[in-house]
Amino acid sequence: MKDTAIIFGWRDKKQEYKVEINREDFYAIFYGLARGYHKIGDNQISKKLLEIIPEVDKIFINMDYNRTQDVPFIEYAINKEVGILKIMRCHRIVWSILEDHCKK
Repeated sequence: MKDTAIIFGWRDKKQEYKVEINREDFYAIFYGLARGYHKIGDNQISKKLLEIIPEVDKIFINMDYNRTQDVPFIEYAINKEVGILKIMRCHRIVWSILEDHCKK
């Protein structure tokens, strides 16, 4: 796991914001979520985030664009390689955690 903070950015109402997130704390949130819902079998998003978080440099959410999409997504960068992770709206807990970080 990298020992640097994650740059967490978002766009909302045409304004861009960014904060630094403690990597270990962010990982712990999704680790708890994946572990707590392991019997349900519908926590693939949390498991995917657990794969990404240890190495990710940046996460970006375009809330303006996502409002128009059937399946919203986050963008992330690992060592300058950009990827996306689609997260269906039914993953309300994951989205609420991500959106909570957009309020900081």
